[in-house]
Amino acid sequence: MRRAYRRMLVFRPGQLGDCMAATPALHVARKRYPHAEFIMLCDRQPDRGYVLAEQLFSGSGLVDRFVYYNATGDGGGSLRSVAGALRLLVKLRGLAPDACLYLAPSDRLPDQVRRDRFFFRLAGIRDLIGATGLQDSPGPGPRPKPLLSRPHEADQLVSRLVLEGFDDPGPQQGRMDLGLKDRERETVSQWVAALPPAGGRPWIGVGPGGKMPAKRWPVERFDDVIGALIRERDVWPVVFGGPADRALGTALVNVWGRGYVAAGSLDVRAAAEALSRCLLYVGNDTGTMHLAAAVGTRCVAVFSGRDFPGKWEPYGPGHRVLRAPVECEGCMLKECQEKGNLCLTSIGVEDVLEACRQTLLEEDARKSNDSATGTLSGPTSSAGSR
Repeated sequence: MRRAYRRMLVFRPGQLGDCMAATPALHVARKRYPHAEFIMLCDRQPDRGYVLAEQLFSGSGLVDRFVYYNATGDGGGSLRSVAGALRLLVKLRGLAPDACLYLAPSDRLPDQVRRDRFFFRLAGIRDLIGATGLQDSPGPGPRPKPLLSRPHEADQLVSRLVLEGFDDPGPQQGRMDLGLKDRERETVSQWVAALPPAGGRPWIGVGPGGKMPAKRWPVERFDDVIGALIRERDVWPVVFGGPADRALGTALVNVWGRGYVAAGSLDVRAAAEALSRCLLYVGNDTGTMHLAAAVGTRCVAVFSGRDFPGKWEPYGPGHRVLRAPVECEGCMLKECQEKGNLCLTSIGVEDVLEACRQTLLEEDARKSNDSATGTLSGPTSSAGSR
């Protein structure tokens, strides 16, 4: 018999991409428990300025409250300190959740899962939902070869809930809807109104930055790709990313002689709305890429070989992922010093440019078909939903 929970703790550590991957599982859980209060427990790194789960999910209807713990060993609020763990235990006991929706990463090691289960029991939570069915993880360090494709992280999270009787939307079919509303649309409209007009040119989202050096394609190659698309298709580039990417975006826009810099100008949910207005997104493997896929914008994504193929690719159909086979794939490095990002430098400008051309041709065909049938569809008409 299904239990009725009134308050559900949702455990999902990680940054923007990790939170995005949890979205289909949150929708599945919300469908099962529509009246429960969902309290998300997630980490934060105050010294790094990473996106918080609250910035993504606030107003989405998926999460009601947020509880954070510091992921850095600061001797206070961190779970790496006894004092930090005790403070969190006291806070969780005060919230008195009926159960925990355990959305820990799919590569969580068995010892880590046992530790988490023990911690949540100390907090008074007996029911841990989603703690079974994790794939065997190779642990830290290089992945064993051959490096085979794995299911998307979002599908792996959902599959653990399916084992406990939750609905199964099917691979790559989960809901990524962030519940974007008039607030986000008005924010973007006001932002655009203060900028030079694009002259009706189609927007192309660009994500040349990223926090991890091992996942950044050479920026001069983005310059070449977008420059060619401007000449061939008269597009209007919009550079996305965090505040740290703003200077890079400004430099690129100056070189191109046109475009907008959304990096550092829009919050996460407004950036999602702006991405929904793009005909295409081309960029690195970052949280911004996941945002673009979530709002139905097709992605041309440049991937390093550091992790399993498939696991972190843009979610849903219609995307193009470029990834070069190299002997050192699966390294899990954050910065590749020895081989100078060989997996990324092996991907040429023409490779990415051709992927963009093919995607744009398909968008042309879709628009032509929509026009012939009187159908209204596409990124600009479906912001925030798939």
